[in-house]
Amino acid sequence: MILRLDGQGWSLGSVEAGHCPAATKAAVKCALEVAPEFDSTQIIVSMLGDFVVLEGFVRCHGDDELAVDVAASIVGPAHVHNRLICRGFPKRPS
Repeated sequence: MILRLDGQGWSLGSVEAGHCPAATKAAVKCALEVAPEFDSTQIIVSMLGDFVVLEGFVRCHGDDELAVDVAASIVGPAHVHNRLICRGFPKRPS
């Protein structure tokens, strides 16, 4: 998770902090790639204005919510559009 603070210690999302779309997209892609909870190789991250759009496939139900949570930790929950499709495969044993 990337935490940005304003001058008074308040947390800012990437969009609120004024970062360019390319930097925001790269931050979300990197955060998804290092998330140990799920496979993000079939997730496409794009920007639509100030919104992060997650498209593609995840292995099972719940992984889409994890991916949205990762993206929301960077840009805020109001700036994430979830277009992920769950394939419905069972989770791999840990």
